[in-house]
Amino acid sequence: MGAFPRDVKPRAVTYPKNRGSLVSVGQSGGLQTRSESAQGRIWTETWGVISAGDADVQDLLAQVGSFYNTGESFTITHYLLPGSGKTANGTATGSPITKAGETTQSGTSLLTTGWTASVTGIMKAGDCFTIADFPEASGTASVLFQVVADANSGAGAGAATLTINPPIVVGSYPGASKALTVSGATMNAIVLQYSDTAGADASDLIGGFSVTFQEKV
Repeated sequence: MGAFPRDVKPRAVTYPKNRGSLVSVGQSGGLQTRSESAQGRIWTETWGVISAGDADVQDLLAQVGSFYNTGESFTITHYLLPGSGKTANGTATGSPITKAGETTQSGTSLLTTGWTASVTGIMKAGDCFTIADFPEASGTASVLFQVVADANSGAGAGAATLTINPPIVVGSYPGASKALTVSGATMNAIVLQYSDTAGADASDLIGGFSVTFQEKV
C-alpha cells in the first residue's frame, strides 16, 4: 500500500468528521441510535495556487487521479490530528503496548501498559494512535484511534486505560502486547472525490484544486 504524496502542502484542511449515528423511533416512542463509525472519517484539503510546471504538483495530480479511478486505498496522516500530523498533546512517552494477556478487548476502553510510569496526562483528549497489525496482520495499521478523555499512567508497569473512538468491535480484537504508534500515526483512506473545476491560466498556475478523503476502516 502506497502513501499519499505530501510534498505539496494544502492551503486549508477541514477537521475530520465522523458521520452521525442513525436515529429511529421505536414502537414505544423512544429514540434508538446506531453508530456509523465503521464508515470512517471524512475531510477535505484545498490547495492554493500551484504550478503545473512543478514536478511535485504533477505527482500530486497524477496520484489523486489514479487513487480516484482505481479506488485504491493509501496511508495518510492528518495535519490537524495530534499523534498523526501534529505532535501529541499528552506526554506520550515510553514503549506503550496493549496489555499482555488481554486478547479480547473491545468497546471504548483499551487497557495498555509500557508508558513512562506515573505521568499525569500521558495521553490527552484528541491524541491519536494506531495499534500494530490491527485490524490486518500485515504490519500496516489502518484504524486511527482517538483518545476522548485524558489518561494517566500508573506506577510500575506504566498502565493506562484509554477511552477511545471509534470503539473496537466485538470479534475484531487487537490482540495482546501489540505496539502503539503515537507519533506520525497514519490511517488508510480513499479519494472520495476531487475538484474538477481547477484550471490553469496562461502562466500554468492551477487554482481551486481540492480533494475529499474518506477513511477506510
